[in-house]
Amino acid sequence: MDAAATIAQQLTVTHDRLRRAIDGLTEDDARQVLAGRLAPVVWQVGHLAYVDSNYVQRGGGSPPAPPHYADLFKPGTGGQQDYPPLGEVWSVFEGAQRGLLSVARAADLAAPLDFPAYKSVGEMLVYSCFHRGYHIGKIATLRALLGKPLPR
Repeated sequence: MDAAATIAQQLTVTHDRLRRAIDGLTEDDARQVLAGRLAPVVWQVGHLAYVDSNYVQRGGGSPPAPPHYADLFKPGTGGQQDYPPLGEVWSVFEGAQRGLLSVARAADLAAPLDFPAYKSVGEMLVYSCFHRGYHIGKIATLRALLGKPLPR
């Protein structure tokens, strides 16, 4: 398996795990700010949609996140907000997923980028998978606090 196929496979794995992580949550569940300050599930998914959209753009694609997503989902935001419905946020994440898969399959993975966590398009795509895993873990914690463990 070549690098592009491996990256595409891992993007698919993390996409599917995020889907399972939000399965069975209600809109109310997804919006709850737990422990007084933990960013809610909808923020976790929206943050991934926003950041992955930026990765799509850095890889040469068109970012699917609406401009107002920066105000809601960039690092340092969170808390009680007037978030879009979880289904809408998931749709934007799905668009980012399609964009990242396209970048993984078509872009020059060695093309240079200048960011602290990665220095090429390929490294950025690998970092995206790590970043998703981090937020899937956060969702697992939020689900536990809601009394709704991850589905198997």
